[in-house]
Amino acid sequence: MRIAIASVFTPPVKGGAEFLADGLVAALQRAGHCVHRVLFPFSYATLADAGRSMDIWESQDFSPFGGGGIDRVIGLKWPAYLLRHPVTVAWLLHQHRPVYDLFDTPFGFSAATPGAVELRDRILAADRSSFARMQAVFTISRRVSARLHTSTGVASNPLYHPPDSAEAFWCAPASPYILVPSRLEGLKRQDLFLKALALTDPSVQAVIVGDGGQKAELERLTSDLGVGARVRFLGAVSRAHLISLYAHATAVFFGPRDEDYGYVTLEAMLAGKPVVTCTDSGGPLEFVLDDETGRIVTPDPEAIADALSDLMSDPARAEAMGRAGQAHYRRSVPSWDDVVSQLVQASPANETMGFARGTLPLKTQPVEAPSKPVSCG
Repeated sequence: MRIAIASVFTPPVKGGAEFLADGLVAALQRAGHCVHRVLFPFSYATLADAGRSMDIWESQDFSPFGGGGIDRVIGLKWPAYLLRHPVTVAWLLHQHRPVYDLFDTPFGFSAATPGAVELRDRILAADRSSFARMQAVFTISRRVSARLHTSTGVASNPLYHPPDSAEAFWCAPASPYILVPSRLEGLKRQDLFLKALALTDPSVQAVIVGDGGQKAELERLTSDLGVGARVRFLGAVSRAHLISLYAHATAVFFGPRDEDYGYVTLEAMLAGKPVVTCTDSGGPLEFVLDDETGRIVTPDPEAIADALSDLMSDPARAEAMGRAGQAHYRRSVPSWDDVVSQLVQASPANETMGFARGTLPLKTQPVEAPSKPVSCG
């Protein structure tokens, strides 16, 4: 089958969306499909930028392509899934959140900005129209499905997937630090972690991995809180280095605001480490079982500090939670082969491969290292 993967990218960022697309392309090629990746750069800085991106994708009609044509399009991100093709499936990472759940918040467009309400209405109408003509609508998590249904009335099927290089994770005896890996942005709430760390015993150490717009502010906060000697900011690190940091951590903190999915949670589970997350963190709540594979606490420094202190003071308990997390991952996350099977075979009559919308198949297989991709000829 000839399959086009439609998405957008924002240079020079390479994050979860790009890793997902890479994994999907490799899995489709292993299954014998010819895969074409269709990407346009995307800027979300202004309303005009968003509108121009919509114009580009809405004008794309993949139906008449020659040379054998495209058999199926899989759309991943807004506004790429707005293109037209008679056989289109969405695997939605998230909607354009600045005009949906983040609208009129510090993280989205302001309703007072001229043209913002009009753009929001245009996007909502285009999304509803696009999803209505698709063969199937999948999302990457129950949280994304819930947001989609609340905002548009569109039903969808959550379809989990492994993180990048899932087979490479390993577990080592714990060193006395908490790992905090994520982009340094407001929605990731590393500031909340630092405020909690200041309330823990001075022996508790932290390693913060990642770059982003909040780096300078977080470094200032670290100094103001008097925890500078207890925190290491490593910036961006290699994948191998990150996996090693997971392996040696005692616990992982990941407390974002309403995350779509959250690779950090899955990576920690693969490394056999408990995760501390928050009651409003979204996607991580689909995997973290409180007091079993980690801790779920209210998003305030005192509650987070208590959870961190409990794990750091009882390494045996943290280790047991980590082992439980590994087992829970194996039960909960399908292999890439299962993901491909659902996306390729989905149709209006069989769009969820035998699973009701709103449920998640738990069949899993070991994640295999990618083999050499097939040629499209």
